[in-house]
Amino acid sequence: MELAQINYFSQQVLTTAQIAETYQVDSKALMRNFQRHKEKFQEGVHYYALTGEELKQFKAGRQNDVSLKFVSVLYLWTEQGALVLAKSLSSNKAWTAYQLLTSQYFKLSKQSVPQLSYDPEKFLALENRVKEIELQLQLVTLHSGEQKRLQKAISERVYELCGVKARRPSYFSDLYRAIKKRYHVDSYRDVPQCQLQDALQFVAHYGGGVNAS
Repeated sequence: MELAQINYFSQQVLTTAQIAETYQVDSKALMRNFQRHKEKFQEGVHYYALTGEELKQFKAGRQNDVSLKFVSVLYLWTEQGALVLAKSLSSNKAWTAYQLLTSQYFKLSKQSVPQLSYDPEKFLALENRVKEIELQLQLVTLHSGEQKRLQKAISERVYELCGVKARRPSYFSDLYRAIKKRYHVDSYRDVPQCQLQDALQFVAHYGGGVNAS
């Protein structure tokens, strides 16, 4: 029985599509059967229902699974849930398939078969850490080499705009002022490193300030 293994809160589970395929029933028919016997199921014991951000995170880890594309509520079934589903279907095929699940899926060791592990708490912690790093990167300013690169671009642009040497200081002042205003910094050296390319584009298209007439 070849089923992609899924771990949820360190517990092996199956999607509705996997259960339906194993029990040889249509997924919609399986869910209708679940709804008819819902009082026999306990969320957190027999199944997990993923919605909203939790579902979005789960889908992100299984982007190649086309069966999840339009799912707005995803049910993940535990071994106990698979048992109750098999009983509620009253099908010999389903019961035989469940017995195979217990011996060939739920009992497989983590060492012998690659697993797709999903832990919402760890995922959220990692996502928050990434956001924290992104914020930190936004505070990193230009290093000396990048400062020289920006200075060079500024000089080249001023020389392009003004052929009169005596008027160039005014262009330089206006361009530096425009950079400080655009990036809300006290000096061009404080331009965020992540915005260097934007700053270079800004300089390349700068047309001259009010004092550079």
